[in-house]
This record gives sequence, structure tokens and C-alpha cells, in this order.
Amino acid sequence: MVAALVAIVVLAVVIYLGALYFQRLNNARISAIEDITAKIEANSQEDELAAISKLNLTGESLAAFEELNKSYRALINRELPFLVERLKDVKEANQHFSFPTVKSDLETLEAKGAAANMAFTKIIKQIKQIKQQTDQHQQNIDSLQTKYQEIRKKLLAKNFSYGPAITRLEAALADLEKDFKEYENIAENGDYVKADKALAKLKDDTKTLEVALKQIPPIYQKLHNVYPDQLTDLKDALAKMQEEKYLFKEDMTAKLADLDQQSQALTTALTKLDLETAKLLEKELGHQIEAAYTVFEEEYTAREKVEAKTKFYADFIEHAEKQERRLSLELDRLGQNYTLNNDEKARERQLAEQLKEIHAAYTSYQAALMTDGVIYSQIWQQMEQAFNDLKTIEEEQGRINDGVANLWKEEKQAWEAVNQFNLDLAKYRRDLEKLNLPGLQTEYLDYYYRVKDEVDAVYQSLDHVKIDMAAITKDLIDTQADLDVLEEKTKDIVDSSSLTEEMLQYSNRYRNRYPEVAQAYQQAKKLFSEDYDYVAALDTIAQAVDKVEPGAYDKVSARYHKRQQG
Repeated sequence: MVAALVAIVVLAVVIYLGALYFQRLNNARISAIEDITAKIEANSQEDELAAISKLNLTGESLAAFEELNKSYRALINRELPFLVERLKDVKEANQHFSFPTVKSDLETLEAKGAAANMAFTKIIKQIKQIKQQTDQHQQNIDSLQTKYQEIRKKLLAKNFSYGPAITRLEAALADLEKDFKEYENIAENGDYVKADKALAKLKDDTKTLEVALKQIPPIYQKLHNVYPDQLTDLKDALAKMQEEKYLFKEDMTAKLADLDQQSQALTTALTKLDLETAKLLEKELGHQIEAAYTVFEEEYTAREKVEAKTKFYADFIEHAEKQERRLSLELDRLGQNYTLNNDEKARERQLAEQLKEIHAAYTSYQAALMTDGVIYSQIWQQMEQAFNDLKTIEEEQGRINDGVANLWKEEKQAWEAVNQFNLDLAKYRRDLEKLNLPGLQTEYLDYYYRVKDEVDAVYQSLDHVKIDMAAITKDLIDTQADLDVLEEKTKDIVDSSSLTEEMLQYSNRYRNRYPEVAQAYQQAKKLFSEDYDYVAALDTIAQAVDKVEPGAYDKVSARYHKRQQG
């Protein structure tokens, strides 16, 4: 029984504590909604709305304000009182622990409170926007008024700087003033939405006029003060240069007439206030005038260069032609006695043809100078090219001349060489004859007579009326090489045969005591007397003697060569 009572008491306490918890939780939610209503009540927008209502708004601005005012009235007169009254009921129900009712009502009131807070925030934002628009439009009026006055003042004070554009500029200023007044009227009437559109156009027109006032003076200054003087200067220069027989790559008379037309087109563009076209025309006109000056300066400078180098040009041609005549005669003379292997005559004729063309160009220039005149820049280019060509021609003339100038010396040297070849052959023969050798091998004799035939062939080549020194020089080189080989072969025979005889004599001291020496002696004698192989004979006896007396051959050889040198 007691336990049951305790359980009931505990349950009652738990229920009571739970009720207190939910009550406090609901109170917190109620307080949050009360904060919203308090904030709205504390921040009344009556004064701001009253101030805006005195602005005499019209049109779309008025409609927007009326919608705003309507929203505010609905919030203050209906939604806010409803929230306040219902919150009282919910608060009382919460005190009596009517939680199901409180829960349902709080959810509804929280939603309405959030909506009211959002609506109030939006209203404040819209009020600020209207106030900002009002302030901004006033600032725009002040700023545009200042700019307008500056533009008007500038046009009045410096109308001379705008030339033919002044009429359109004044008309644009009048249109600007008209648009400004229209904007002021719209703004004063309070239709700020419509005023925004008018303001955008007014700003664009003002900016356009400001840009025109800035860009036109420098264009007109050149059109009025610079280009006319330059065109006059160019026309005077053209007339003077034509009198002095200057010609040009293009029709400069038509060119200057075209510049006059461009100048007139620029005037028309300024008159129409077509700034984009005016800027392009002014830039192109300036460029074309500079180009015309460049043409005149180029021709004037070219004439100075041409006149300064004309005598040098003529002398250069004359000198090259004189060299050409000498070279041609020399080649003809040499061609009678020598074969010219490097196309010297064809190269000389080609140079002569080039000189003919250069001379013809010079003659044409001189003739034109005496009649219609010339384009000096082209003449100077031709002269520069001619100078380079003449230099190349004279260098080639020098190379041709150098190539044939020493032909007679080469012939003399060839005769001297072939005579020396014969002397050498005779010497080799005498050297062998003095030895009284039993004979010579066929290989040596064939080689000897082959070299002799080569020497005779060179003799015959040199003995012609017209000789080919290139071929003869090649034959001389080949013959000299073969003669050098023959000299070595002859020397080998002379040395080998002489040393063989000495070694045979030296071997006598060992022949009776050493059968191998005696055998080598007989073999060497056979090689010497019958086979004429003096090198093999020497090798045979030298090896046998060296075996019984090491170093014997070196001793005999050294004594022999010492006698030869002495």
C-alpha cells in the first residue's frame, strides 16, 4: 500500500517536472515572437512614409509607394495586433499547462511572426531605396547641371576650336538642355522609375558631347593649321621637282589631289559630327602626307647620291671594259699556244655581256636625263647593283687572268723538269754501267724503259704548237713519281751488288772451314752471275757469314756506306 503511494507520488513529481519543462520551452518560443512584434512596434516607419508621401510621386514610382504603404498598414493594423492578442491567449494557456493547444497555436504564430519580420525588413529596404533614389536623382541633377554648364561655357569660349562641327555641337547642346529639363520635370514629379530611363539617355548624350568637345579640337587644329600648310608645301615641292625633271614611282599630282579630297572629307565628317569617321580620316590623311614627304625626300636624296657617283659610275664601267679588252686579247693570244681548260673564254664572254648590259643601262639613264627625266631612287638602286656587279666582274677578271698568266712559266718549268728527267735516266744508266754487272733483271729493265717512254711522251706533248699544260702537269707528276721509284730500284741494285762482291770476298776467310759458308758462297755466286738477283745474293751470303761471325755484315755495310758518303 505504501509502495503504491510512493509510486504515485514519484509519478506526480515526474509529471509536474515535465510540465514545467514544456512550459519553459513554450515561454522561450513565445518570447521570440514577442521580440519580433516589439521590434516592429519600436521601429515605426510612419515618419519616413509621411516624408515620402510629400514628394509628390507619380507614375510607376507612386504605384510602388502605394503598394509599399499598403503593405505597411496591413502589417501594423492587422497582422501585428493579431499576433499580440493571440500571444496573450497562448501565454495564458501555457500557464494552465494546456500544451496541446499551445503547441498548435505556437506553430501558427511562429510562421506568422517570421512572415511579419520578413515583410517589415522588406518594407524598410524599399523605404531606403526610395530615399536613396531621391538623393541620387538630386545628385544627378546637380552633377549634370555642372557638366552642362561646363560644356556650354566651353562651347561659348572656344567655339573657334571646333570649326565646322560647331553648328552640330550647339544643336546637341540645345538637345541636351531640353533633355535635362525633361528629366528635371520627371524627377520633380516623383516618377523615379521613368526618371531612371531619362537619366540613362541624358548621361549618354552628355558623355558623347564631352568626348566630342575633347576629341574635335586636336583634329580640327591639324585640319585647319597643319595640313593646309603641308599640302601647299608638297604642291610647291612637286612643281619645283617636276621642273627639275624628277619623276616618281606613282602619280604624285593625282596623289596630292587625293589628299585634298581626303581633307574635304574630313571637313564633312566634322560638320556631321561623325567622330569615328573623322578620327580615321585624320589619321589616314596624316599618314599619307608623311608618305608624300618621304617620297620627295627619297627622290631628292637619291638624286644627290646619283649625281655624286655618276662620274665614278662611268669611270668604273670604262675601267672594267678596258680590263675586259685586255683579258680578251690575252686569252686569244694564249689560246693559240695553250689549251684553256677552265672555260676561261666562255667566262670572259659572259663578263663582256654583263658589262654590255651595265653600259646600256648607264646610256639609257643619261639619255632619259636629257629628255623626260628619271626616277632617281630607281637609278640609285640600279647604280648600287651595278657597283656590286662591276666589283664582281673585276674580281672574276682577276681570277681568270691569274689562272692563265703563268702558263708560259709553267711551260718553261715543264721543259726544265723533263730535261732533268733525261739527265736522271742517263745517270742511273751510267751508275749501273760502271759496275760491269753481268746483267739486269727483266723487271727492272721493263720499268726503266717504261719510265723512259713516259719522259719521251712528255717531250712530245711539250713539242706541239698548242699544248695542254693541265695534262702535261699531271703527266709530270706521274712521271716524277715513277722516276723516284726507279731511283730507289737503281740504288738497291748498286748497293746490293757492291755489298755482295765485298761479302763474297770477306767470306773467303771462312769458306774452307765452314761448309755452310762455302755452300752459301756458291749459291750467292749463282744468284749474282746467272739470275742477276743481287738483293737475294747479298741476303744469302750475309746470313751465312753472320752465323760464323755475328755482326760481320753490319761492319762491311758500314764501311761501304762511309766510302759512298765520302
